[in-house]
Amino acid sequence: MTSASKKGNCRSPHKPPKDYIEMKKLFCTALITTWFAAASTAGTIEGVLEKGPSHSALLSVSPESGDLIGYAFKNQSPVGKAIFQSCLPGMLCRLGDSSTRLLNDAASLKFDDQPSGWYEITKARDVGMKTVVFGYEKSLKTRYGVATVREDDQVFLFRGQPVKPTIEGNSGLSIVANYEMGQTDILLLQNTGGTACPALFHIVHVSPSGLRTSPEFGTCSDIIYPSFNPNAGVSISILDFQGPNEPPLAQRKATVTKTIYKWTPDGQITKNGKPMR
Repeated sequence: MTSASKKGNCRSPHKPPKDYIEMKKLFCTALITTWFAAASTAGTIEGVLEKGPSHSALLSVSPESGDLIGYAFKNQSPVGKAIFQSCLPGMLCRLGDSSTRLLNDAASLKFDDQPSGWYEITKARDVGMKTVVFGYEKSLKTRYGVATVREDDQVFLFRGQPVKPTIEGNSGLSIVANYEMGQTDILLLQNTGGTACPALFHIVHVSPSGLRTSPEFGTCSDIIYPSFNPNAGVSISILDFQGPNEPPLAQRKATVTKTIYKWTPDGQITKNGKPMR
């Protein structure tokens, strides 16, 4: 609505006559309704899947306004079955071909985050999950020095020197996320492999007291959803993975399960709640 209001110039710094105000309200209402109707003819939808008892939703941030938008659906509907067949809660879900309509009565929808606008998904095809990264960077300036990936051998450097133990990429090494947690800078590194194991990960933890690194971790999948809590640390949800030579049933099962790794403020990593050795 913010975008529509700006485009329609629905605010005036002066005090116009009453009939003008009413006419302006009608114009703005029509403009906003038209904007929502146009938005409801969705093609591609991407959002983080949140599951509820009877209804679930894809939650997405509008690129125009920055508002949180909810795309709801009934769990047992054809749309719900199509989404849950290929997407997991807490991961970024993509609908390549979809249709929506404006959802006027959303009072019964209770989710952790409450969007400013709701739509109902009426069609969902070409459904799958996507990875979420900040980028694939080879250099990043932290508060304590520059982190880089040496191009000739894909070795991670901090302040121009390899860290110990050495972090080295297979086909490639990239900085894919970074966070500031108090006095600590946290980097997430992706070690890119091949078809047998597309990706593994490292955490680098830099603070005034020095640098710490995690052991290499991951499921071999490169589809991840990292999140950050300043009190709890970094959580990385990673889709499970079975290689191309594994039985088809095992490969399919892996695409609908995930493993959650957490890096705590004290520099420890856990896998599904249990400390990693």
